[in-house]
Amino acid sequence: MTMNLEERTNQIFVELINNPQITSKMLCKKFDLTRGQLNYALKKINDSLLDEKLSEIKRTKNGHFLIANEILSIYKGGDEALGEATEDYVFSSKERAALIQLMLLSKEDYLSLNHFIDELKVSRNTVLRDLKEVTQAIQGYELDLKYTRQKGYFIHGDEWNKRNLLSDLLNNLATTYNGIQLIIQFANIDAQQIQTFNKRVELVEEELEVQFTDERLKTLPLLIILMIRRAQRGKLISYSFKINYRELTDTKEYLAADRVIWDVDGLSENERVYLTMLLLTTNLSRGDILSVKEINKMKEALEGVIANFEKIAGVSLEDKEKLLDRLLVHMRPAYYRIKYHLNLQTKFYQENKDANLFSLFYLVKEASGPLERFFEQPIPDTELFFISLFIGSHIVESSEIIHPENRKRAIIVCPNGISIAVLLENTLKNLLPEIDFVATMSAREFYRTEHETEFIFSAVPLKTEKKVFVVSNFLSEQEKRQLRERVLRSTAIVQSEIVTPEKILAVVKKHAEIIDEASFYEELLDLFAPKESKILEKKRPHLIDLLKGETIQIFEEAISWNDVLDALAIPLERQQIITEDYIQALKKEMPSLPPYTVLRNKIALPHTVSEAGAIGVGISLGIVKKGIPTEDGGKIHTVILLASNDKEEHLDLIFEMMSLAGEEQLVAMEEAKTKEDIRKALKKFNDDYWRAK
Repeated sequence: MTMNLEERTNQIFVELINNPQITSKMLCKKFDLTRGQLNYALKKINDSLLDEKLSEIKRTKNGHFLIANEILSIYKGGDEALGEATEDYVFSSKERAALIQLMLLSKEDYLSLNHFIDELKVSRNTVLRDLKEVTQAIQGYELDLKYTRQKGYFIHGDEWNKRNLLSDLLNNLATTYNGIQLIIQFANIDAQQIQTFNKRVELVEEELEVQFTDERLKTLPLLIILMIRRAQRGKLISYSFKINYRELTDTKEYLAADRVIWDVDGLSENERVYLTMLLLTTNLSRGDILSVKEINKMKEALEGVIANFEKIAGVSLEDKEKLLDRLLVHMRPAYYRIKYHLNLQTKFYQENKDANLFSLFYLVKEASGPLERFFEQPIPDTELFFISLFIGSHIVESSEIIHPENRKRAIIVCPNGISIAVLLENTLKNLLPEIDFVATMSAREFYRTEHETEFIFSAVPLKTEKKVFVVSNFLSEQEKRQLRERVLRSTAIVQSEIVTPEKILAVVKKHAEIIDEASFYEELLDLFAPKESKILEKKRPHLIDLLKGETIQIFEEAISWNDVLDALAIPLERQQIITEDYIQALKKEMPSLPPYTVLRNKIALPHTVSEAGAIGVGISLGIVKKGIPTEDGGKIHTVILLASNDKEEHLDLIFEMMSLAGEEQLVAMEEAKTKEDIRKALKKFNDDYWRAK
């Protein structure tokens, strides 16, 4: 009696017969096998045993083997009883079916029955049986096997499903004996191409500091080669990612993945996004594509964020549809960044120290619940930072601003993703307040349309007769100063009779020694910056101005939420900041402490619309020693009642409070025994906060 097994499986079988006590772990070590390869070898052995009408070899949970006595008695004694391994490996019917599928999905030419017979070296009837097995196997992928005289055999169905099948085929074949060589042979892949893509995939590992599994490292380059082959032959996925693949250029993962396919011709942008995602994820699901349905859900989530922001900040944003449209454009690439955990390259975010901007960021973070529920995960701070920029810019734009008629207009051209373009725009608006920046676009958009502007600021060189200033995406302080000097020197903005920061600096340097020239210049520039050039103007009054005397109270004993509101309202009513109606409206709106009005889990900020009875701007602070209970079982010890009939002025106060909520001075205020101690801690915070400006 003989069993036809390829050489390595035969050796494993001999080892099991001669050493039944061996464990799975020891067997893998001896023959340098992965767990998948051992499983496959055991399946081959058992298939052969069943063909001989013998029992299967079973494996226990702890890795030992159970071998029937009849098997041991028949085959004990070594290789002779097993018969010689066949010179040419004979494929099982399932392996032949898998190889036929591989040929069909990677084919470059017409495939007939004879092609399969020649390649697999089996009879016509065997191939016909195998084709039936292929038909059954691919039905699970919603695919069909078809044949026409013009096209030969081919797999019919959705391209996405075909690629999923191809990916699974490669993974399964890779675990078989000599599997990688089989894939290369039957898919007709060029050895030089494999070497090139192997190196590129390894480079992605290095750049992203990740390690692909050995199995994925073997198959991924082959899968990419075959996917590219299909795309170049016009076999395209029909599901649009709804983004330009360059909108992902803000991420280090994209930059690494782009190196794999940078020189591949004939790929549409949608295909490039697909291949980039494929490289960065283990599985790419159609459920994670930004469909129209998903866009509508995301729009609803953003509407929820805006509504929460308005509640927390106590403002009513104008022209919300315009803000929502801008956010949706921004959120298309952000959708994939968040879904696939891609990391933005945002030096600006790490380096920016603007306290108002970061207070705005914390307000948005507090409001971000609907977006978290949409993504079913926390939103990265970097993504929230960009949403803050959009909302902050929108607040500024909504203000009524009258520009001088002679102000120059400019556009910004940035080939990178939208996020980087927003940062560059924000930087240039602050740096050059004399110029109106009217649009931001890609280089392709720039060449497509005419623009009535005097200047162009671009991250790439452009072919145009107009004045172009080429700038880098991230400008250091020195580069900012050099750019400003270059722009003013080479344009007609600065007339001889106009006073500029540069002229003041030059005069002062003639007559005095400047200790910190860079800081002095920044402050001069700040004086000349008009209101619209900043996310939010720094305005008085400050917390330190409003919190003194009767507007500071300490509650030593337990006190209810309503009683705190009543107590904090008294000084504001005396100062004629609010009417009696204001606190009644507030109690009706907030019968208990609502989560959305708690800043950074530290400061409760009850407030409502000015129409409820706010006739001025004022705040009243209460330190509640026993705490006010929150919905999650915690306690809040600081309550600040806010009333305002000026949304911009009270936003400044909220920004200060957001910063205070993250500082150690708040702890000192909550532990204070007297009002004087609270004032001391508040003064220390005030000095630090405004010095940072």
